[in-house]
Amino acid sequence: MPGIDFFDVDHTLTRRSSGGRFVVIAMRRGILPLYLVFIIPWYSLMYRLGLFRLRVYADGFPYLRDITRTRLEQLSRESFATRLRGDLFPAGVALVQKLQREGRRVMLATSSIDFIVAPLAEHLGISGVLATTLEFKDGICTGKFIGTPMFRLKKKERVLAFLAAEGVSPGECSFYSDSIYDLPLLEAVGTPVAVNPDIRLRRIARGRGWTIIDLG
Repeated sequence: MPGIDFFDVDHTLTRRSSGGRFVVIAMRRGILPLYLVFIIPWYSLMYRLGLFRLRVYADGFPYLRDITRTRLEQLSRESFATRLRGDLFPAGVALVQKLQREGRRVMLATSSIDFIVAPLAEHLGISGVLATTLEFKDGICTGKFIGTPMFRLKKKERVLAFLAAEGVSPGECSFYSDSIYDLPLLEAVGTPVAVNPDIRLRRIARGRGWTIIDLG
Protein backbone atom coordinates (compact mmCIF):
# COMPACT_ATOMS: atom_id res chain seq x y z
CA MET A 1 0.00 0.00 0.00
CA PRO A 2 1.46 3.40 -0.96
CA GLY A 3 2.27 5.98 1.67
CA ILE A 4 0.21 8.98 2.70
CA ASP A 5 1.08 12.66 2.47
CA PHE A 6 -0.11 14.50 5.60
CA PHE A 7 -0.56 18.26 5.73
CA ASP A 8 -0.88 20.56 8.69
CA VAL A 9 -3.39 23.38 8.06
CA ASP A 10 -2.74 26.67 9.87
CA HIS A 11 0.20 28.62 8.36
CA THR A 12 1.02 25.59 6.22
CA LEU A 13 -1.88 25.62 3.77
CA THR A 14 -3.49 28.82 5.08
CA ARG A 15 -1.99 32.19 5.95
CA ARG A 16 -4.09 32.53 9.09
CA SER A 17 -5.53 30.33 11.77
CA SER A 18 -8.61 28.33 10.79
CA GLY A 19 -9.77 28.44 14.42
CA GLY A 20 -9.25 32.18 14.61
CA ARG A 21 -11.30 32.73 11.49
CA PHE A 22 -14.09 30.58 12.91
CA VAL A 23 -14.09 32.44 16.23
CA VAL A 24 -14.44 35.82 14.48
CA ILE A 25 -17.48 34.62 12.51
CA ALA A 26 -18.98 33.04 15.63
CA MET A 27 -18.57 36.30 17.57
CA ARG A 28 -20.22 38.26 14.78
CA ARG A 29 -23.16 35.87 14.82
CA GLY A 30 -23.54 36.18 18.59
CA ILE A 31 -22.44 32.60 19.29
CA LEU A 32 -19.23 33.48 21.13
CA PRO A 33 -18.60 36.36 23.58
CA LEU A 34 -17.04 39.49 22.08
CA TYR A 35 -14.33 39.70 24.74
CA LEU A 36 -12.55 36.81 22.99
CA VAL A 37 -11.33 39.39 20.50
CA PHE A 38 -8.88 40.53 23.18
CA ILE A 39 -7.76 37.01 24.09
CA ILE A 40 -7.16 35.49 20.65
CA PRO A 41 -4.17 37.72 19.74
CA TRP A 42 -2.45 36.71 22.97
CA TYR A 43 -2.96 33.01 22.25
CA SER A 44 -1.69 33.56 18.71
CA LEU A 45 1.43 35.34 19.94
CA MET A 46 2.19 32.62 22.48
CA TYR A 47 1.78 30.01 19.76
CA ARG A 48 4.11 31.76 17.32
CA LEU A 49 6.72 32.26 20.05
CA GLY A 50 6.62 28.58 20.93
CA LEU A 51 5.25 29.29 24.41
CA PHE A 52 1.77 27.82 23.98
CA ARG A 53 0.80 25.08 26.43
CA LEU A 54 -1.97 22.54 25.98
CA ARG A 55 -3.18 23.03 29.55
CA VAL A 56 -4.88 26.20 28.32
CA TYR A 57 -7.54 23.87 26.94
CA ALA A 58 -7.57 21.41 29.82
CA ASP A 59 -11.29 22.02 30.31
CA GLY A 60 -12.12 21.87 26.63
CA PHE A 61 -13.71 24.82 24.86
CA PRO A 62 -16.71 25.67 27.07
CA TYR A 63 -17.72 28.68 24.94
CA LEU A 64 -19.28 26.24 22.46
CA ARG A 65 -21.31 24.36 25.04
CA ASP A 66 -25.02 23.86 24.22
CA ILE A 67 -24.64 24.80 20.54
CA THR A 68 -25.92 22.32 17.97
CA ARG A 69 -23.58 20.56 15.57
CA THR A 70 -25.73 21.82 12.72
CA ARG A 71 -25.16 25.43 13.74
CA LEU A 72 -21.42 24.95 14.24
CA GLU A 73 -21.06 23.29 10.86
CA GLN A 74 -23.02 26.13 9.29
CA LEU A 75 -20.65 28.66 10.85
CA SER A 76 -17.67 26.64 9.64
CA ARG A 77 -18.94 26.72 6.07
CA GLU A 78 -19.49 30.47 6.35
CA SER A 79 -16.03 30.98 7.83
CA PHE A 80 -14.42 29.05 5.00
CA ALA A 81 -16.41 30.72 2.24
CA THR A 82 -15.90 34.27 3.47
CA ARG A 83 -12.42 34.11 5.03
CA LEU A 84 -10.43 30.91 5.09
CA ARG A 85 -10.72 30.12 1.39
CA GLY A 86 -9.02 33.43 0.63
CA ASP A 87 -6.26 32.55 3.10
CA LEU A 88 -5.16 29.50 1.13
CA PHE A 89 -1.68 29.65 -0.36
CA PRO A 90 -2.20 29.04 -4.12
CA ALA A 91 1.11 27.19 -4.28
CA GLY A 92 -0.03 25.01 -1.39
CA VAL A 93 -3.23 24.12 -3.19
CA ALA A 94 -1.21 23.37 -6.33
CA LEU A 95 1.08 21.06 -4.34
CA VAL A 96 -1.86 19.11 -2.92
CA GLN A 97 -3.38 18.79 -6.38
CA LYS A 98 -0.06 17.63 -7.85
CA LEU A 99 0.23 14.87 -5.27
CA GLN A 100 -3.36 13.83 -5.92
CA ARG A 101 -2.75 13.65 -9.68
CA GLU A 102 0.22 11.42 -8.98
CA GLY A 103 -2.12 9.04 -7.21
CA ARG A 104 -0.94 9.88 -3.72
CA ARG A 105 -3.32 9.76 -0.78
CA VAL A 106 -3.43 13.18 0.88
CA MET A 107 -4.76 13.79 4.40
CA LEU A 108 -4.93 16.63 6.90
CA ALA A 109 -3.33 16.25 10.33
CA THR A 110 -4.19 19.35 12.32
CA SER A 111 -4.71 20.58 15.87
CA SER A 112 -7.71 22.56 14.61
CA ILE A 113 -11.20 21.21 15.31
CA ASP A 114 -12.57 18.73 12.79
CA PHE A 115 -15.76 20.57 11.81
CA ILE A 116 -13.80 23.81 11.31
CA VAL A 117 -11.48 22.28 8.69
CA ALA A 118 -14.12 20.04 7.08
CA PRO A 119 -15.07 22.63 4.39
CA LEU A 120 -11.38 23.11 3.59
CA ALA A 121 -10.87 19.37 3.19
CA GLU A 122 -13.91 19.15 0.94
CA HIS A 123 -12.64 22.06 -1.16
CA LEU A 124 -9.29 20.32 -1.67
CA GLY A 125 -10.85 16.95 -2.38
CA ILE A 126 -9.34 15.46 0.78
CA SER A 127 -11.44 12.76 2.41
CA GLY A 128 -9.13 11.92 5.31
CA VAL A 129 -8.86 14.28 8.28
CA LEU A 130 -7.19 13.70 11.63
CA ALA A 131 -8.07 16.63 13.89
CA THR A 132 -9.10 17.67 17.36
CA THR A 133 -12.64 16.51 18.11
CA LEU A 134 -15.30 18.04 20.35
CA GLU A 135 -17.88 15.93 22.13
CA PHE A 136 -21.54 16.04 21.11
CA LYS A 137 -24.50 14.47 22.88
CA ASP A 138 -27.76 14.25 20.96
CA GLY A 139 -26.33 16.72 18.46
CA ILE A 140 -25.45 19.30 21.16
CA CYS A 141 -21.86 20.30 21.92
CA THR A 142 -20.72 19.63 25.49
CA GLY A 143 -17.67 21.89 25.14
CA LYS A 144 -15.39 18.99 26.05
CA PHE A 145 -12.82 17.27 23.86
CA ILE A 146 -12.96 13.63 22.89
CA GLY A 147 -9.55 12.45 23.97
CA THR A 148 -6.68 14.93 23.80
CA PRO A 149 -6.28 17.71 21.21
CA MET A 150 -4.03 16.91 18.25
CA PHE A 151 -1.02 18.80 19.54
CA ARG A 152 2.68 17.96 19.68
CA LEU A 153 3.16 14.33 20.75
CA LYS A 154 -0.57 13.61 20.52
CA LYS A 155 -0.53 14.46 16.81
CA LYS A 156 2.32 12.02 16.30
CA GLU A 157 0.52 9.35 18.31
CA ARG A 158 -2.75 9.80 16.42
CA VAL A 159 -1.07 9.66 13.01
CA LEU A 160 1.07 6.64 13.85
CA ALA A 161 -1.93 4.79 15.31
CA PHE A 162 -3.87 5.55 12.13
CA LEU A 163 -1.02 4.29 9.96
CA ALA A 164 -0.71 1.10 11.99
CA ALA A 165 -4.43 0.42 11.57
CA GLU A 166 -4.11 1.04 7.82
CA GLY A 167 -1.02 -1.12 7.49
CA VAL A 168 1.04 1.79 6.16
CA SER A 169 4.68 2.33 7.09
CA PRO A 170 5.55 5.82 8.40
CA GLY A 171 8.72 5.57 6.34
CA GLU A 172 6.61 5.73 3.17
CA CYS A 173 4.78 8.86 4.34
CA SER A 174 5.46 12.57 4.30
CA PHE A 175 4.34 15.37 6.58
CA TYR A 176 4.20 19.05 5.64
CA SER A 177 4.20 21.54 8.52
CA ASP A 178 5.26 25.05 9.50
CA SER A 179 5.62 24.56 13.24
CA ILE A 180 8.25 23.44 15.72
CA TYR A 181 5.33 21.97 17.67
CA ASP A 182 5.06 19.33 14.95
CA LEU A 183 8.67 18.20 15.23
CA PRO A 184 7.74 14.82 16.79
CA LEU A 185 5.66 13.85 13.76
CA LEU A 186 8.13 15.33 11.28
CA GLU A 187 10.80 13.11 12.81
CA ALA A 188 8.56 10.05 12.61
CA VAL A 189 7.86 10.03 8.85
CA GLY A 190 10.12 9.18 5.95
CA THR A 191 9.82 12.56 4.26
CA PRO A 192 9.55 15.57 6.56
CA VAL A 193 8.88 18.86 4.76
CA ALA A 194 9.10 22.26 6.47
CA VAL A 195 6.56 24.63 4.89
CA ASN A 196 6.77 28.33 5.80
CA PRO A 197 8.72 27.15 8.86
CA ASP A 198 9.02 29.17 12.02
CA ILE A 199 12.54 30.18 13.07
CA ARG A 200 13.29 27.11 15.17
CA LEU A 201 11.91 24.62 12.67
CA ARG A 202 13.78 26.31 9.81
CA ARG A 203 17.04 25.97 11.71
CA ILE A 204 16.42 22.27 12.41
CA ALA A 205 15.30 21.57 8.84
CA ARG A 206 18.43 23.19 7.42
CA GLY A 207 20.64 21.28 9.81
CA ARG A 208 19.08 17.95 8.90
CA GLY A 209 18.81 18.59 5.19
CA TRP A 210 15.01 18.48 5.09
CA THR A 211 13.13 20.07 2.23
CA ILE A 212 12.04 23.64 2.98
CA ILE A 213 9.19 25.25 1.03
CA ASP A 214 8.24 28.91 1.36
CA LEU A 215 4.81 29.53 -0.12
CA GLY A 216 4.80 33.31 0.33
